Amino acid sequence: MLRSRISCALPPRRLVSYFSAEFNKVAHEGPAKFATSSSHAVTSVDLDLFVNPDNRPMDLVDRLLKLRKQKEASLVPLLPSVLVKQLLDSTNPQEAISVLRNPIQYGLFVDQFSGCFLLDFLLHNGHAVESAQLATILVDRNLCNNELLESLALQSFWSFAKDFKPFESSQVQPPAKNAEVEKVRVKFIRNYPDDASENTEEKKLGRAMVRLGSGEGSLKELKQNVALLGYVISGQVPEASSFLTSNPAALHKETLSAAQSIVESLKLEGSEELLKSLQEALDKSTKSNAIQSLLENSVKASVQKFEPKLLADYGESYQEWAKKFEAAVQRQLEIQSVDERKASIQKTLSELEAKRQNLWFFENRDDIDIQIYKKKVHYPKRWFGKKKKPKAADTFYVPPNITHNG
Repeated sequence: MLRSRISCALPPRRLVSYFSAEFNKVAHEGPAKFATSSSHAVTSVDLDLFVNPDNRPMDLVDRLLKLRKQKEASLVPLLPSVLVKQLLDSTNPQEAISVLRNPIQYGLFVDQFSGCFLLDFLLHNGHAVESAQLATILVDRNLCNNELLESLALQSFWSFAKDFKPFESSQVQPPAKNAEVEKVRVKFIRNYPDDASENTEEKKLGRAMVRLGSGEGSLKELKQNVALLGYVISGQVPEASSFLTSNPAALHKETLSAAQSIVESLKLEGSEELLKSLQEALDKSTKSNAIQSLLENSVKASVQKFEPKLLADYGESYQEWAKKFEAAVQRQLEIQSVDERKASIQKTLSELEAKRQNLWFFENRDDIDIQIYKKKVHYPKRWFGKKKKPKAADTFYVPPNITHNG
């Protein structure tokens, strides 16, 4: 039954990737073996059985949203590694990031395998902003717990920061003041809304860069460079100055130049001293190695080290998901069969009721006549007045014919 609920296709494969051909084949086609006896690969999960039984035109995002609103949502397992590929095929990268940012609303929780696949896809297709946003999601959910994801996240943040452009949505407009404000005394303290300027896109990405850059490990030097850019992007000028003072030897010239351009584009308050410090550090810096090549080398080394375990873990999770999805399909089919039987019985009862209504008069004709007869009212004759008696003939009365004859 799993075969009937999964549509298969062979999409074009990307020729440029940090991962091996085996990884890309698994990411696009799924593992070679199902939990059942099927031998074909999966590329997209069909959710119409659960949310669209009439097979009406519906987008994948709408399917996920409708499935999440149903009370049976917890009974339908969703494998993010399969759905993110389907999501990229049906939408654009920015909409895919919006879906991944709201897992409670759409039910799609990104994992390590899908995170690696998406970061690799976005980086090699020129979506630097979306890759940095996805890296922020992974950092916030504590999924960057190995060198592979750390190196991919660092690569994403660097690709975003080196060509940084302020977000248009982050330019907060002050609300218009209403001249006529009616003050009302209340008996409780109202919760004031959060300051929108503290939750801009730059601050989200910058805080994630700082959080990732604060870790230790073999990538500490690259993390420190990304952390400085994170301080600058998030607008933390004092923290950026102190970090620049305490870690001058680890910062590359490319990082310092990128930080200068970011400060100038954001027009941060009190950034004159920071710009001066950045220029002094740039003049004294001796690290002229290209960070891009260092990041790529770290990603390639991490791929060779962690890819086998990543594939093995994904294979196990895939087999478990296939079994649960098979059970959910069988359960839904049983529910639909019961519902269909109920609908058929209800339809038969409705038809019988309609026929009974048509034959109602003939079946109850005698009763109707009896009821009509019972409702007849017989009034006594005296109610209509006494019948007048004819007047007695007068003694002196002479009929006209006798008078005429006379």
